[in-house]
Amino acid sequence: MKRNGSSGNLIRPEQGDGSACGKKERGKNMKAIWYLFTIGVILAAIALSAGCTDYMPSPVGGYMITDNNVTHQKWMSEYLEDPEKFKTNPENPLEWTLKGMSSVAAGGRHEEALEYYDIAIGLDPEYAFPYYEKAFSLLILQRYDEGEECLEKAVEINPQYEPLAKRIRSDFIRKES
Repeated sequence: MKRNGSSGNLIRPEQGDGSACGKKERGKNMKAIWYLFTIGVILAAIALSAGCTDYMPSPVGGYMITDNNVTHQKWMSEYLEDPEKFKTNPENPLEWTLKGMSSVAAGGRHEEALEYYDIAIGLDPEYAFPYYEKAFSLLILQRYDEGEECLEKAVEINPQYEPLAKRIRSDFIRKES
């Protein structure tokens, strides 16, 4: 969200002037965001299949987010050893996060994805990745305050998410005229 310079209030996309031009531009922005997210999911799948276990790729300019947490690296390793486990292993937050991402990629089922992200967060509240993915779904659903909270939490846990959080915020901010 963007702050109005004089009042400090947040400016959200739905606060536009309501003109057809504004609606068309928001539609184009949402389409661009969807394409960006889809490309990110594809890049993540390629990286996972290539055996990259100590980072999670992002769709923003090749920026990589490392996770030095040994447990989180272990989850990624377990996933690579047996990708089918993500359908049956209820104790691995990475797998629940991937399940949420799959729901989004398989038809934009963001509400369903939120349930998976919440399970992942419940299993390990100090794992930043599900907070970031949850923020994306919340912002797509126009639940801006909740989305911002999740972005802030992801950055708090792992500051390397800041460039991604900045990018995703800018994708949902109405440009001031």
